[in-house]
Amino acid sequence: MMEPMICETFLQFRYLSDLGLSPDGRYTAYIRQQANLASNGYDARLWVYDHSTGADRPLSSLSPVRAFSWMDNRTILFSGMRGTAGSASQDTTTYYALPVDGGEAQTLFTVPMRAGRARRLTDGRFVFTATVDMNRPNLDSLSPPEEASALEEYKNRTYDVLEDIPFWSNGLGLTSGQRSQLYIHDPASGVTTPLTAPPFKVTGFTVEGGRILYTGHRFTDVQTLRHGVFIWDAASGETRCLLEQDRYLVKLFALWRDQAVLCLTDGLGYGNGENGDFYTIPLSGGEPELLLRHSHHCVGNTVATDSRLGAGETWRVCGDTLYFLSTVDRDSRIEALDLTSGEARPLTGPGSVEYLDAAADRLVYLAFRENRIGEIYTLEHGREIRLTHANDGIYDRCAVSTPQPLEVDTGGPLPVQGWVLPPVAYVPGKKYPAILTIHGGPRLSYGSVFFHEMQVLAGAGYFVLFCNPRGSEGRGNDFADIRGRFGTIDYQDIMAFLDGALARWPDIDPTRLGVGGGSYGGFMTNWIIGHTDRFQAACSQRSIANWTGMEGTADIGYYFAKGQTGASHREDRDLQWQQSPLRYADHVTTPTLFLHGEEDYRCWKLEAIQMFTALQLRGVPSRLCLFPGENHELSRSGRPRQRLRRLEEMLRWYQRYLNKQEA
Repeated sequence: MMEPMICETFLQFRYLSDLGLSPDGRYTAYIRQQANLASNGYDARLWVYDHSTGADRPLSSLSPVRAFSWMDNRTILFSGMRGTAGSASQDTTTYYALPVDGGEAQTLFTVPMRAGRARRLTDGRFVFTATVDMNRPNLDSLSPPEEASALEEYKNRTYDVLEDIPFWSNGLGLTSGQRSQLYIHDPASGVTTPLTAPPFKVTGFTVEGGRILYTGHRFTDVQTLRHGVFIWDAASGETRCLLEQDRYLVKLFALWRDQAVLCLTDGLGYGNGENGDFYTIPLSGGEPELLLRHSHHCVGNTVATDSRLGAGETWRVCGDTLYFLSTVDRDSRIEALDLTSGEARPLTGPGSVEYLDAAADRLVYLAFRENRIGEIYTLEHGREIRLTHANDGIYDRCAVSTPQPLEVDTGGPLPVQGWVLPPVAYVPGKKYPAILTIHGGPRLSYGSVFFHEMQVLAGAGYFVLFCNPRGSEGRGNDFADIRGRFGTIDYQDIMAFLDGALARWPDIDPTRLGVGGGSYGGFMTNWIIGHTDRFQAACSQRSIANWTGMEGTADIGYYFAKGQTGASHREDRDLQWQQSPLRYADHVTTPTLFLHGEEDYRCWKLEAIQMFTALQLRGVPSRLCLFPGENHELSRSGRPRQRLRRLEEMLRWYQRYLNKQEA
């Protein structure tokens, strides 16, 4: 008999990510990670799939590999960093060459900085980014003893200075004064040359042949989301600005022939989340020329899951085709844009494609299919073929519940799409409790893809209800736009979907309902418990309670709060307060669990603390769990022990308040 999934099941998952094709298309290298409870981390290893033989095997290396690129058809370039956390003066990064056909990794070069993934130019030099701390002392004119003394004093400084925004970043800590810079290293001479300088900040780059296309902007006080686009040419050694900073939000950038391909929007219609259109700009300069209207759909993957770990490419130019991810309704798919004609067509179907790569007429991608965690696939003559089977054993042992689609007319312009996940051991005619779960964003979306937390709840005997209310991504800018209306039409859609689910599934006990979610889902959980007493338990995670507090503390707060509510607290404090769940905390009667990372700088712990305090003062049963060292990604990439405790806390809370027997 198969067993249900439990909290500990995620420890068995093998997370695949960062897949990259060799230039000739023979090999797909990728990162494979698995939780290690003993070390409270994730073991990461480089694997390679041979398309000529079908062999899928791990590669040996000097250290765990978390970022790599291909040097040539048979050699992988990866990096390893050593140093002391918080001590930029001691950080060094070493790059290694690893032959894919066998043999040990060889040291290529070392740079005295915390550097990222490197890519090779055609002339043999390497390009990478590294973070520069503008507060670090200038050592150029100092003698060796003076240099050592200055570095030691800087390392042991007794206070931090904040002079720009954002002053911290989720997952990175304090970032005031730090700027990512672009460098070129010449192995022949051993010289590392900066291509950019602070206060400019590089936000991304791509390499093609002897050219580097990169994005970023210069700021001294407040960083914006509108970045410039620049091209550097190895032949001339010159940099040209293709698109001035502060004009557009750059959603995608790629090199094709002698042009830059960009997905751009000015954000004037729907704010920073606005979907963009595709343009081209000649590398010699000029204005953007429209290539394809695409603002009806989002570029990228916004389908939520707690079972992805790692990173990867979401677009790639191969020949005259740009392959990119696009979220359409409830699915993330690959689209192929013919750069010569400006026509695009979908290549993949339902589910969620996470990352992709293309080379030598081969396309590979990581996708969630058949209610399972992600595996690597390819297309052959339009037919999808699975290449890896890293997680088959888990599904041979564990039973999973299949999401049942449900559309509900909520009075909005489109019916709300959602699903009902029945209990794993569901027996028709028996009454069961149910938990309504709400995704983050709000410009994210749920799909029918595998979600470990939901399977744990279904395995524990709960119906799980989830939907995409207005504010969700995948159905166009109009549907996703709830700016200034938080807690209104989105709340209406969610509650109408709940009513629809109760009508469709009469075995759900309406007296045993729970509600929960994270980020925007945490905001909405806080909002719901202040506006209805229909729920007997709630679990609010990494939430927002007070927009004014969020505006001044979160790493995105200085633009997100105003962008979502319609005004900053200086412009219209009442408008923000009307959309803040904390305002309605005096109406709450629902027992509520708050789960929050101590170092969550996306939604700072102040939010959970304020809401928890308000409930305590009212005598509402409530519990606040703060996880030291964890950030906004606790449920997805948090340390294994903390991820496990989070799930256990949630399950115990729901069982305490929803597990009473049917009357």
